[in-house]
Amino acid sequence: MTHMRITISRLLWVMVLVVMSAGLGVGVTPARSQVASSLGTYILQGEDVDQVMALVRRYGGVVSSRLDLIHGVAAQLDAQTIPWLLSEKAITQVTPNGSLTLSAKGDHGKTPAGDFGNVVGANLVWSLGVNGKGVTMAVVDTGLGWHPGLFKFPDGRERGRILAWKDFVEDSRHPKDPNGHGTHVAGVIANSQNGDDDEWNGIAPWVSLVGVRVADEAGSATYERVIQGIQWVVENRERYNIRVLNFSMSAPVRSPYWADPVNQALMAAWAAGIVVVTSAGNNGPGALSIGVPGNNPYVITVGGFTDAYTPDDWRDDYIPPFSSAGPTHDGFIKPDVVAPGGHIVSTMLPNSLLARTTPENRVGGNYFKMSGTSPATAVVSGVVALMLSYNPALTPDQVKHRLHMTAIPQFNPQTHEAGYSVWQQGAGRVFAPLAVFAEVAEDGGGFGMDIQADLAGAVHYVGYSYRDQEGIYRLFGDDGTWAGGAGVWDGISIASQGGLWSDGGFWGMSDFWGDRGFWGDSAYWGSGGFWGDRGFWRERRLWGHGGFWGHTGW
Repeated sequence: MTHMRITISRLLWVMVLVVMSAGLGVGVTPARSQVASSLGTYILQGEDVDQVMALVRRYGGVVSSRLDLIHGVAAQLDAQTIPWLLSEKAITQVTPNGSLTLSAKGDHGKTPAGDFGNVVGANLVWSLGVNGKGVTMAVVDTGLGWHPGLFKFPDGRERGRILAWKDFVEDSRHPKDPNGHGTHVAGVIANSQNGDDDEWNGIAPWVSLVGVRVADEAGSATYERVIQGIQWVVENRERYNIRVLNFSMSAPVRSPYWADPVNQALMAAWAAGIVVVTSAGNNGPGALSIGVPGNNPYVITVGGFTDAYTPDDWRDDYIPPFSSAGPTHDGFIKPDVVAPGGHIVSTMLPNSLLARTTPENRVGGNYFKMSGTSPATAVVSGVVALMLSYNPALTPDQVKHRLHMTAIPQFNPQTHEAGYSVWQQGAGRVFAPLAVFAEVAEDGGGFGMDIQADLAGAVHYVGYSYRDQEGIYRLFGDDGTWAGGAGVWDGISIASQGGLWSDGGFWGMSDFWGDRGFWGDSAYWGSGGFWGDRGFWRERRLWGHGGFWGHTGW
């Protein structure tokens, strides 16, 4: 695979030149003199980090951070030196220090209620004593604001709530969030305040938090800062018992998943035992719109749906156009699941940038309304915290498997037709009671992929998605009727045909907890949920000529 990695690096560098000339999100640092106009910042990787650092300095560059997690460094270099650096055997890859954007946007007395918890059934999980206690969540984002719902447990105690804080933007010693996005995301996960419905406003109100700031007041984050943040989380995972990492940001896809440095860092976090939950992005509704790191086949990628302001009625729920859809450019089915992402009310301080610039979205004194796959991601992170609180022995692969198996797809049981394709809804909408308590045959095999071999460059994978001559997205090995049409999509239409989501009372809520194993032994789910054991779960093939790169100019 060494030859392939070097070849990919050359191709990536061609892309770098194109991107730089177009000005697409490359983190260019102003030169010290106008003569050095091609000075920029890059991520350089190799087998030996010390050798990479030495070469950077030999070619006149300045190392700004050491990124051991991905065997690389971030450095300031003259672009003209990059081809020479790539000719060195010790350098395997050079990537622009690109930018990531937040996966949320604003929507147009008493503490308001956060209805999203009821939409995913978190209140039913709480009623059985499972509330996130014993789990630590790392929120890698714009920071944490000093909101009582985040800095206090439900019983009012502060000790142990915010276990750690690290700021890679300003090196602040104390938590802060000038933007507000991170505070909003953290509130969806962990807000301990009760709303006016007398229920908690966060999915996992007893979870402990670790705040890692990588994005500035404007919401801008570079690859370098993001990788530094992920690396810090991995290095401190045992010290703080960090089990989950929430990452609600997205960047354009410019390489295969395995060649992207942010993806590599999150793969390393996953391999270290941390469940990574990330956003699909807000670039929908068309196909191939999943961003980085949502295109990472190992992590849990979340799309959004909306309850249409009727949280107790599933009949009008739908996937809004902003939610990015798959397949990925490497052929994988994404998102993995969908969660509430419309008009989500959560924590935010009034002096935050988002609250100041869009005051119409403020709800009460310290709450704010946003939509996007950012809050949807936070919902799933909260559900994962509940899962690990109930069963701490679950591995990241097992958590993902349970979410797949217990999600509820938009599916018409009468016509056996899916309302959305698997590339729009993944396995379906997350439902916390099933994810936490259902009897599911655990899968610890990593979905047929070897993440360590992938990280080492020995093997890479593509999924089972492809586009036929008519432009229809399909799955390899399928006859066109897989799972009621869920595996066939024109890549454009988003309208649901109605079905299972339309009958919010189909499980009989009042009887649901009669024996808690109601779903576990039911043939309704079988061994593979609604999607059975078809191609959705065996979506791994070795890297070769698959994927969609040939159709997108790469």
